[in-house]
Amino acid sequence: MEHRLECLSRSIVGKKRAVRRLRKQGFVPGVVYGPDVEPLSISIKKTDLIKLLHEVTESSVIKLTVKDENGKELFSHDVFIKNVQYDKLTDDVKHIDFYVPEKGHKMSINIPIEIVGKPIGVEKGGILEIIHHELPVETLPSAVVEKLEIDVSNLDLGQSIHVGDLKLPEGMTPEIPEDEPIVTVAAPRGLEVEEEVETEEENVEPEVIEKGKKEEE
Repeated sequence: MEHRLECLSRSIVGKKRAVRRLRKQGFVPGVVYGPDVEPLSISIKKTDLIKLLHEVTESSVIKLTVKDENGKELFSHDVFIKNVQYDKLTDDVKHIDFYVPEKGHKMSINIPIEIVGKPIGVEKGGILEIIHHELPVETLPSAVVEKLEIDVSNLDLGQSIHVGDLKLPEGMTPEIPEDEPIVTVAAPRGLEVEEEVETEEENVEPEVIEKGKKEEE
């Protein structure tokens, strides 16, 4: 899905009164920056920004276009959301940062993880434990995906899917160890105890038989 956002350049920066007036007019202040671009102050229509925030994640590529007050295009680039500031009382968006990645260079980002399917182990009474909802990666901008789907249908009791099991796009590497579990199917305590009791009984029975044999002798 393609995500687009249009905004206006903002000439007045750092003045609280001007920023408050901007917000009252239905706009949200922001900034665009990156290794290859000069920081650019912008203002975004609040309704457009809220709609966008409901559709995207940190790993979504956004085609950002910046125009001046006369409608002339000043800037157009693929960007990522770097930071969003919210009002602590009203939860309104106060400010947003957009990051322009450097072409051909890797960046660090978190990719959302989506779990698909119902594990075999859950059908047997196990519990699916999701350890990581996001995967921190180092990636080329061209390799970024909006989410990683993990099919857990074949997971049995006690089994896990680890970072090293994931098939990541070329140009993307995880920033956590490959043996780190992403999801696991844990057996409930009651089920574990029952198995332990059965094992103990199996171990005890031969000893009783051996004692009986000695007494007969």
